[in-house]
Amino acid sequence: MLNKARKLAKRFVSNRGAIRRDVALAVRNLPVLPLAAWPLRAEPSVRGELDPRSYNSVTDMATVVWQAVMPARRKPISAGTLACQPEHPAQETQSSRWFFINGVVTSPPLAILNAQEIARAFGRPVHLIHTPTYGFAWDLWDSITARTLKKDGHLSRPAFYVVQRALERHDHVVLVCHSQGTIIASYIVRKLLKHKSTRHLVRKLEVYCLAGVADGLHIDEELSREAGHPVPYVEHFANGRDFFCRVGIMAHADNTAGHVYLIDERSGHLLNEHYLPGIVRGDYCGRQSRLYRYANGREPGSKDWSTPSPAAHYSI
Repeated sequence: MLNKARKLAKRFVSNRGAIRRDVALAVRNLPVLPLAAWPLRAEPSVRGELDPRSYNSVTDMATVVWQAVMPARRKPISAGTLACQPEHPAQETQSSRWFFINGVVTSPPLAILNAQEIARAFGRPVHLIHTPTYGFAWDLWDSITARTLKKDGHLSRPAFYVVQRALERHDHVVLVCHSQGTIIASYIVRKLLKHKSTRHLVRKLEVYCLAGVADGLHIDEELSREAGHPVPYVEHFANGRDFFCRVGIMAHADNTAGHVYLIDERSGHLLNEHYLPGIVRGDYCGRQSRLYRYANGREPGSKDWSTPSPAAHYSI
């Protein structure tokens, strides 16, 4: 126990600059934090996270609320094994696999609801990599230690092995991640590129970050030149009045690879309610992003890669 405390104290000391940075960002953007769940029920086409009618039972809704407020260690319900199917699926072949990594405060019913809506939006089976919630306070602490203190193995290592195995077995892997899930995605990419035995696999990977809170995500320049497009391929979707985007991708665009699609005046942090419908309609990208071209079961062409714009610096 004492040894763990020493290691944690060392991380605080070595990352004190990042701690000061993140505290300043959080304080500066507190006025928009209440907008994380606003507007309510603005998209009737989706099953919203806060709408009791979106869940199969009152028990499911109660589980969402209970696990959000009650701290406890919980196990994930799926390590990429649970697949959510769309009503009219495009054919999933052995050559491709879609995954979803959820954000904070996501109990099993909510994770499944998110994955189901992603499957419906893109017309493909989506395999859930569930990061369980330990309650809001513990989830926030885990995100801080993973992002600011770079102690992210606890959160990210299980997902890393799932994605690594998928890349070894499939020709094409798509990773859709929301909120805290973008921190996990950043870890996965970093670990894959770090080792010679896995670096070549990243050619097959596409990463789509929705409401991203990670403070960095990098591509491999050499692999990108060989492929003729960024490797891994990355896109970000952000609402300008989403607190978590403002302390995440919007504050760290100069340290983050990939095109950032931003709607300045849009608020809300919820995946189903505030992001998916706009992505499917092409609101964020003028119908130019690669993720948009997957919507409703479509397939992007071999040349449909968005060229990342120069590093953006947003006034937040």
